[in-house]
Amino acid sequence: MPRSQSPDKPSDETAGRRSGKPAAGKPAAARGAAAKGTPARGARAPGQGRPAPQRRHRLSAAERAALKRRKRTRLLVVTLVSVLVVGSVVGFVLQRNASHDSALRSLKVQTLADQGRTHLSPGGKFAKYNSTPPTSGPHDPNPAPCGVSTNPIPNEVQVHDLEHGVIMVQYRPGLDRAQVRSLEALGRSYTSHVLVAPYPGLNTPVAVTGWTKLMTLDRADTGKIRTFVDLYRQHGPEGAVPCPIG
Repeated sequence: MPRSQSPDKPSDETAGRRSGKPAAGKPAAARGAAAKGTPARGARAPGQGRPAPQRRHRLSAAERAALKRRKRTRLLVVTLVSVLVVGSVVGFVLQRNASHDSALRSLKVQTLADQGRTHLSPGGKFAKYNSTPPTSGPHDPNPAPCGVSTNPIPNEVQVHDLEHGVIMVQYRPGLDRAQVRSLEALGRSYTSHVLVAPYPGLNTPVAVTGWTKLMTLDRADTGKIRTFVDLYRQHGPEGAVPCPIG
């Protein structure tokens, strides 16, 4: 009797197609990835490695020489500008000093020794001033108001004004009235720190004083007086103190 033959066992893949289940062995995702040629999970894709370090460009001899020239040029420019700035400042200072010295020579300003700033008692007197009118020394505790006065200012009082940087413009009584009016107009043209007044017994027609400074004139030369005012007004030891207004 012929041997009965058992039917061949279907393969896993065939069985899978019949049953609708994936075949045993590789997972479906892996099989799909393999079919598409993509790398498996965890595998590094081609071209995704660490970038190679860039090589620094080495300067050629010509480039190094050009760089040195640029540095020398910058240094030369900075040095030249610095020299010009310093030279300008020094030139300005020298010119200002020369102008100041020229003005002093033309004005013939006397600089006298500083006799101090001691306060006297109100109404007190001091008889040893080193110039007429005085330019420093012991003085009354109360200064005179700035502006124009028709009455003489006592020495001890006007020295206190000088201490505050006031310029005293004083004239000898009997001076031509037109010149007196010119001096009074000059005094009124300043808002502070100038005082015009008569001074009995003055040796010259006009005298102008600041702290330790004296200029004598044979007439009311308002040009010279204004130059003196510009040079010495508010230059007293207490030049920042406001001037009393009369």
